Formats: sequence, structure tokens, C-alpha cells
Amino acid sequence: MSTDLPAPPQASEPQPAKKKGLPKWLVGIIAVIVVGGGVYAFNYFSSDVAQAKAGDCAKVTGTQSKPEYASVACNSADANVIVGKALSSTTESCGSETYLEFTQTARRGPDTKLCLVPKFEEGQCYKMDAGDSVAITKQACGADNIKITKVITGKADEAQCGEGTKGLPIPEPATTYCLAPGA
Repeated sequence: MSTDLPAPPQASEPQPAKKKGLPKWLVGIIAVIVVGGGVYAFNYFSSDVAQAKAGDCAKVTGTQSKPEYASVACNSADANVIVGKALSSTTESCGSETYLEFTQTARRGPDTKLCLVPKFEEGQCYKMDAGDSVAITKQACGADNIKITKVITGKADEAQCGEGTKGLPIPEPATTYCLAPGA
């Protein structure tokens, strides 16, 4: 005769203690925020446009539909604009028609609008209507060009130019360019 006795109860293994910490979903959200912030910071700090501030110089080239901006030293021969204002919103206005507006909208990173001023040199000639090009370049003097007869820094007052010239006052940085025909 066999007796089927129930097996003796086995000692149950102790349950591991529950880990106390952040839930996995919260860790995931934090990771996304950190990565997103890192991408934003990288785009901000690696963008010449986002880093630009009033008084900086740059070389702007390209076309109206695809302008290119590169920071350069103000004493560089390549410098053709000065940043008059750096705005943190693309909807802000430069406040004066004398500024050239440069807007950068970024998929990742900050949207920026710069109010740029031509960096003209006294005694030089420039072609003002270069079609679709946004580059401001020195040209040989001729009938189609303007000549910068005087550069007045610290004042935005076209009356300073005198007779026979036209004044181009720039509010920031306060500058007046005196222009005459290039011929």
C-alpha cells in the first residue's frame, strides 16, 4: 500500500525587496528632456547667427532666398555687415528701414533675427542693386554705384553730410554714411 502523502511545504524564497526609485516612464521623460536640451544647446552654441550680438561683424553672401551668414572679425577684409541689433524673436521689428534683416529659423535651436548695417568704408564704391544677391561688395566706381564720401560714427544725422550728398543714418550703432554717385 502506498500512501500518497502530500509533499512537505517548501520554504518559500524570500521576495526581493522592491526597489525604491523613479518609475521607468519618468526616467524616459527625463532622458528625452536632457537629450532635447543638449541638441538645443549644441545648435545654439554652434550657430553664428544665434551667438551674434550688437557690434559684431559678419560676411553675408548668397541670395535673397538663401542668404549665408558667417561671423568674421571687424578688421577682416571679408566683413561686409555690422550687427546693429540681435532680436530673440523673428516677429520683432528692427524699427528702421535702414537695417538689412537677416532671419534664421531653426528646426532645432533658437529662431533669431538680426538687424544688419552695411559696413561701408569711406572713399569706396559699392553696387547697391545686385539683383538677387545679398552680398555687399566693393566695386570700381562707376555710374551704377554709390561712393561713400564720409563715415560719421557716433551720430545718426543725415544733416551732417552736407550739400551734394545724401545721408544714410543708422540708429544702432549710431553711424551716418554720406553717399554720392560713384561716377
